[in-house]
Amino acid sequence: MLEPVRHIFIVGNSRSGTTMMLRIMDNHPQVHGINEAHFYETHWAPSDERKAITRATGAALFAKLMTRQREGFFAKPEKGAYAGEINALLDHMPKGHTRVDVFRSFMDNETRLRGKSMACEKTPQNVFYIADILRHFPGARVIVMYRDPRAVMLSQKRKWMRKELGNAGMPDPEIKRLRMNYHPYTIGKLWNASYAAAQRFKHEPAVVAVRFEDLTNDPQGVLARVCAAIGVPMDPAMMDIPHAGSSSTKDDHSKRGIRGDRADVWRTDLDDEEIAICQRTCAKAMSELGYAPVEVSPKAARLAVLWLTFPFKLVGALFLNLHRMRKIGTALRKRLA
Repeated sequence: MLEPVRHIFIVGNSRSGTTMMLRIMDNHPQVHGINEAHFYETHWAPSDERKAITRATGAALFAKLMTRQREGFFAKPEKGAYAGEINALLDHMPKGHTRVDVFRSFMDNETRLRGKSMACEKTPQNVFYIADILRHFPGARVIVMYRDPRAVMLSQKRKWMRKELGNAGMPDPEIKRLRMNYHPYTIGKLWNASYAAAQRFKHEPAVVAVRFEDLTNDPQGVLARVCAAIGVPMDPAMMDIPHAGSSSTKDDHSKRGIRGDRADVWRTDLDDEEIAICQRTCAKAMSELGYAPVEVSPKAARLAVLWLTFPFKLVGALFLNLHRMRKIGTALRKRLA
């Protein structure tokens, strides 16, 4: 029998609707949303398992997690940030507490402060850490988001534009990182890796799979299934979310609801060469998820340019993402397993 739910994790390939799902869950009267804590990979590695940390290390981790949650994704903790609150939390930590204990305490505290009972954290790449999540958080539920890789590719291609579309706090180095990250082959291979990682848990009762397209076409039906898996009643307020977070249109918080008009934009906004590389790279998983290929006419010269630039893009992306990985070897093995 599954334990009572106190923690929910939303995972999946980046740009697969994980942010939309977090906003939906945060609207539930029992659930508080925690946006991209990036605990696994940035603040934790398998070598940290059961390893006790000092009070100072715990305080620094609390400060980083709290600052990101309360002040924004790119905010950095100031000296002494939330010191009183952090010290009170540390006073109640078990002897020999670990990084996971701090993360759990952080989520529970944020949820308690909002008068709710379940914490819902969203970090897409946690799809590679589902086993760790289920071990560290008994009774947790994991919502895995899937999306057509061609739609993901378009969103990744334009993600650097988010600063002009509503994310004014995005720093210039992040824009550079996002532009370097994009290559159709890289995006396709990462999409495959995310799919393979999630598929290992497709028969796990605590893991709920959601296709982005199903959510936008039948939000009430999909959310009823998600709520049943979590053990909470469906609430109509869950669907009252702002139109924000797109890589193609400017945020408009005056418009509410789950949009269903962006699913096929990739058909006109991706080049044939990008679609061809995506469909060839992701063919098997696309078929298993019900995403049919389309006919395209890629130009040989343009394909050649894409393949020639791939090694440079790969090396550049690796360098610009080093700061996001506590143990780079572990992070790469997770994606290549």
